[in-house]
Amino acid sequence: MSELSEGRPRTATWVGAILLVEALGMLAVAIWLAIAALGDPLDHIAGGLFLAVLAAGSAAFLMAAGRAMLDGRAWSRSATIVWQVLQLGVALGTYDGGEGPVPLALVLAGLSIAGLALVLRASVTGWLRREA
Repeated sequence: MSELSEGRPRTATWVGAILLVEALGMLAVAIWLAIAALGDPLDHIAGGLFLAVLAAGSAAFLMAAGRAMLDGRAWSRSATIVWQVLQLGVALGTYDGGEGPVPLALVLAGLSIAGLALVLRASVTGWLRREA
């Protein structure tokens, strides 16, 4: 793999980009949940807003992990692996044979598999190991 001028491998750049795209997706989910919660009956608003805040927190976490991957912080590798495994589980749960949002499940699974495949490459591991 060719490397960028600051020494970051392209695979690490791709992993960072995947995390940032996922962060934007989670931010969209948080906004959607907040809007949906405000349209619910009064006794359901608190739960809906809690889910929106949880999604927004996940988006912030993904943004931090994506930036950390681009900066070469070692903790971003484990954060990426955990998130991709969780997201793969959500994708598998979303795909229920044709009645669920199959395109969404395929996008989530594709991003998860790509993220896992890239973050486990030797070039990314070496890039992140240099911090220690």
